[in-house]
Amino acid sequence: MSNTPLSDQELAFLEAFLANGADAGNRMPLDMVHGYLTTALSGPAPITPDDWLPQVLGDLGRVDQVQTAQVVDLLIRFFNSILDELNEGHYNPLLVYLGEGVDDPLPLPYGWCEGYFKGWELHGEDALNQMLQDEQAERMLAPIMVFLMYADDQLLNPQDEQMHRETVDELPGSVQGIYAWWLERRGNSALDLQ
Repeated sequence: MSNTPLSDQELAFLEAFLANGADAGNRMPLDMVHGYLTTALSGPAPITPDDWLPQVLGDLGRVDQVQTAQVVDLLIRFFNSILDELNEGHYNPLLVYLGEGVDDPLPLPYGWCEGYFKGWELHGEDALNQMLQDEQAERMLAPIMVFLMYADDQLLNPQDEQMHRETVDELPGSVQGIYAWWLERRGNSALDLQ
């Protein structure tokens, strides 16, 4: 499996491909995929592409085999690059921003957070319950959970923008902490899917 991070051009291609099938409710948008794959790597056992690819891609319909193979290769490289970031301790969620091109665009972490929580389904109900019953793990989950509780009218206009931004800044540490929490319970220092 290749570990070469995706170029900006490859990310843009993947984002467009996923968005093209999102209207039918079949494909996840790229920010949600990033959260989802992060969880696939973070639970009690690593989840293989055979388990998560159908959830990410949905029904491919009329997509030709060459394009499908290209997309699958990009997604597996994306998965491996997330693993590298987690193992090296420099993980950052892939977020959408409101006001691209302005000095301080507003981060919109909702899709990423939704994907991250949806990913726990891959590990079974017990994994999430186990974290919610542990004070340390629950505390690390809290910043992610906050964004799933926003009312619709707060999504683009948070009640407290400064608190919103500060909570977004907590996401990388929370993710790294949860990854380490599970590794400790697996008895591993780092994952390696090579």
